Amino acid sequence: MSNKFDEKFTSAIGLGELLEKPEGEDLKTDAPLESYTIVCKNRSFGRIVRFSYETVKDAQKPANILADTVGSWGRMVPITKEKFYAKFFNYGAMTAGNDVFNNSITGVLTDSSGDLIYDGKAFFATDHPDRVGNTYSNYSASNALTHSNLKTVYTTYTTTNNRDERGEVIDLLPDVLLIPPALKFTAQEILNTTLIPNSADNTTNVLAAIVEVLPWSYLTDTDGWFLGRRKMGLMATQRDDINIDFWQDETSKDYFASVFTRFGGCVTNWRFCNRSLPESRDSENNGVNCWKLHFIMDNQQPSLSRNALEGSETSGRSLTENAEGSNSTTSALLPVYGMKI
Repeated sequence: MSNKFDEKFTSAIGLGELLEKPEGEDLKTDAPLESYTIVCKNRSFGRIVRFSYETVKDAQKPANILADTVGSWGRMVPITKEKFYAKFFNYGAMTAGNDVFNNSITGVLTDSSGDLIYDGKAFFATDHPDRVGNTYSNYSASNALTHSNLKTVYTTYTTTNNRDERGEVIDLLPDVLLIPPALKFTAQEILNTTLIPNSADNTTNVLAAIVEVLPWSYLTDTDGWFLGRRKMGLMATQRDDINIDFWQDETSKDYFASVFTRFGGCVTNWRFCNRSLPESRDSENNGVNCWKLHFIMDNQQPSLSRNALEGSETSGRSLTENAEGSNSTTSALLPVYGMKI
């Protein structure tokens, strides 16, 4: 749970490896390198609905009208989050970036990377720089989801992109293949067989169960796919729980209900996700090797009290129910890889 309008931090690269000290000589000096400033703002989301006095009064069961209508917010809140976090993958390869990556707050905070991620590149790019002059790619625009291509991307992920900002080797192993539902059967053929699919050579399938297949309905590209690691590379924040208010306007006598919540997200490390497409579509909502799996998070759904609804009808006073008194469920969607709350 976040406790302010943003989360801002500077990632420290740390120190280099130890050097052998010859006998009689001084230790070699070292100093930490400063990495990038990362900003993650909390965004506000909400709606308001109005019920005329006559509609409520003339209904045989006015509480049912309010409960059935406002109660649908319990379904729409997690959908709102699904769509928000899916933008990181749907728009992650756009070279011009997208507003979902811009964490600036007008008059308060400026995100120097704008519509791009912290290193000034698209989330999925072919030229992510480190701090010692090297560049790396977590994006391919010519890789359909095949057995051979998955091996290639997996190898790039684990043996080329496994470098920190100093260029030092780190352990980097993916555990999820994030796909649109249209690729489910293709992914199962590649990962859930003991022998290489569509081959007569009886060769052992080295990719069998190497990662988990995770379909996500909110990916807009039907043939783009992502290779990534859960809980790594992305951050999800929850500033305010779901809050529902009911009140009656004394002038019009109409009834109102509102829902409000605040949450956010940002990329903290591009290395944990790689995106692939069968062909180049940089200006579209393409898929990339897999940062999405970082956004697994709890979605709180408000439950509406009949007594509260009936009370709002008779008293005309504001009644509030927040997520502390509601049912909290974990969405099976939101398969994003490494979001931390």
